[in-house]
Amino acid sequence: MTRRNFFLLFLFCALTFLCKTPFSAPAWSGEPDPEELERQETLASEYLFQLVRTSADESEERERLYLLLAEECPDTQAAQEAYWALSNLYLDGFDDPKEDKAQEILKQFLERYPSSQWVEHVKSRLLWLRGGR
Repeated sequence: MTRRNFFLLFLFCALTFLCKTPFSAPAWSGEPDPEELERQETLASEYLFQLVRTSADESEERERLYLLLAEECPDTQAAQEAYWALSNLYLDGFDDPKEDKAQEILKQFLERYPSSQWVEHVKSRLLWLRGGR
């Protein structure tokens, strides 16, 4: 793992725990049960720890962990960031970019988190992927 990749992963992990915002809960869930949120945060921490230990060239494993994080910890800020990280992975982490998968994951993000602080970034990337580059 290069220093740059390690730094980016470290930054991702740090932001996950520091950037708690009122927009972090999915629109469909309202306020999550505190015990459930704690369970999800603990699980998210475990997935993030596994990601830190995963080499940048292990794209399939990174994809698997990001998908688990997004699916099993939906009420966490880490889940929102996992969607963005997945779109990056699909565009830059494979020999052949997977633009269709990047678009799919970004659309899922917009459906799941319509009032997130990341919506404008996601919309911009979708526009870019659709040819508005």
